[in-house]
Amino acid sequence: MSQTSEIPSNVHSRNESSLSSSTVNANSPRSHPRGISAALPRSEVPAVSVRNASKSFPRPDLPPVEAIVDVSINVDLGEFVVIVGPSGCGKSTLLNIIAGLAEPNMGSVSLQGDGDAERIGRVAYMHQIDLLLPWRNVLSNATLGLEIAGIPRTDADAKATELAQRFGIADFLNAYPATLSGGMRQRVALLRAVLPDRDVLLLDEPFKALDAITRAELQRWLSDVLDRTNRATVMVTHDVEEALMLGDRVLVMSPRPGRILIELDVDLPRPRPRDVVRESKFVELKWQLLSALSGESVR
Repeated sequence: MSQTSEIPSNVHSRNESSLSSSTVNANSPRSHPRGISAALPRSEVPAVSVRNASKSFPRPDLPPVEAIVDVSINVDLGEFVVIVGPSGCGKSTLLNIIAGLAEPNMGSVSLQGDGDAERIGRVAYMHQIDLLLPWRNVLSNATLGLEIAGIPRTDADAKATELAQRFGIADFLNAYPATLSGGMRQRVALLRAVLPDRDVLLLDEPFKALDAITRAELQRWLSDVLDRTNRATVMVTHDVEEALMLGDRVLVMSPRPGRILIELDVDLPRPRPRDVVRESKFVELKWQLLSALSGESVR
């Protein structure tokens, strides 16, 4: 008698037919692990909706480079979605498309159900490099986005100062970037990203350049900060453990051209202590992600 292996209920395989639809049925109930949105059904209008997006880049006298192909994702307010995949698979390209810094050759993108409006300026975007201006102190770096938006200086400073305590930088508002550690610089960069109160936060490997101890500390800190908001967050990382520590869902992308291979529900309670990595459920989830990344079937 032949035997078949069942795919775990928290893993959603992304075959060709499923790619033609959005990632999750917007009408199906789903309660997020975050207390801020617990017991709420999935929104009928996701904060971020990417449908069948493909993007290629032209090259002179050569075929175009296909970055992503037929990618579809939905992200709700209050939800943290993490994208993992090999280098060059189009993860950052996907973030740039969501942010409006690039347009797909095919497919569509909408924020809060609006697919026609300009996306630039409607999302907060934190890159791998903190991009702090060396001639500005911490306070004026943090308020740069508010300044560009035309918020009066006194109001911007007051808002940044109020949040600085939560971000752990209240004692460094007059310091300059050159005097800060890598972890402190990333805190300032994230404060700058969240101050404008955008509903969507994009994070492109924000802790990539940090040592393991600082990275673990900032992962816990970031989770705590975002638990107090109702933003839709999309993060890119190469770190499978980081994805499981932070995400409500994890999407695995294939090598270029990037496609979504599987979607994994991270059904671990919050807050997630560091020693959760030793729990059997965490180990199982990690194995499922590593298997997908290595091209093995997830069972």
